[in-house]
Parts: sequence; C-alpha cells; structure tokens
Amino acid sequence: MKAIARTPSLWQLAVLALTAALPSGCVTTVAPHNPFAGVWSTAEHQEIAFRDNTVVVNQRDTPPTPMSAASCDGTFRFDYAQLNRAALLGLAPKQPDLRRTLAALLVRAAYPVAELACGEGGSTYVLLDDRDLVAIHRDRDIAGVERLSRL
Repeated sequence: MKAIARTPSLWQLAVLALTAALPSGCVTTVAPHNPFAGVWSTAEHQEIAFRDNTVVVNQRDTPPTPMSAASCDGTFRFDYAQLNRAALLGLAPKQPDLRRTLAALLVRAAYPVAELACGEGGSTYVLLDDRDLVAIHRDRDIAGVERLSRL
C-alpha cells in the first residue's frame, strides 16, 4: 500500500508559526500567588505561617508546630476560600460586642480567608490587606478576635 503524503493546511501552518513565535514564558503555567504566604505575628509575638495545606504555629519558647490531625485530636481541616461580610459576622452570633468589633474591622463586601478546624474549635483568618490579618477563633459557641501583622 502506498502512503499518501499530506501537506499541512494554511491554518495548521499559521498555528505552528504563532506557537513557535511565543516566548517560552507564555506557554508555561504559573501557580497563583497565595496572599497569606509568609509569617504573621500577634502583639504578643506569637507567630503563624501559612502553607498550602496547613498553618504552622510558633509560640514563644516552643518549637514550631504544623497543625495536623495529630495535633488536633484527629479532627483537622484547612482550606482557603472567599467569605462575604455577613458570613464572617455570623461567626460570633451570641456575642454582640464581638460582632460590633468585627463590623468595624470588616468594611468590604467579601474577604479572602483561611479556615482551620482543629478538634472542637476553629479559626478563620481574614486577610484585611497586604499587611493586616484578623483571626476569629471559635471554641463551640465562644469566639475571640486577634490581630496579626505581616513580618
């Protein structure tokens, strides 16, 4: 059987030429920037660092502790998300003073968040801007707020 040679169409040649002309940087994919990445500190100089799948806690005079199922009595979940203001204010339903504090801090419609569930409690880290973060810690029905700054 005789092989039939096919000549490329004009369209195929144009696509090939454009692909070859692209710089190599245009062809590769780049992972999205994590705005939480880096080390954050409280006023008491306790530090946390965000990784892709966990938070590392570094309290004074103790080694850094990556949060995990082992450090959270078997219950651990960590996700990045976007939450609206109403959902964030709803994290402290039975604490009007805390809701007022959050309402004063959270003035935009939505925020990027990192949500951590550990044991029976959890924390929602709200990115206010490039340098400021607020942590809303919850343990059952009790919540508290902590401010952090990027180091």
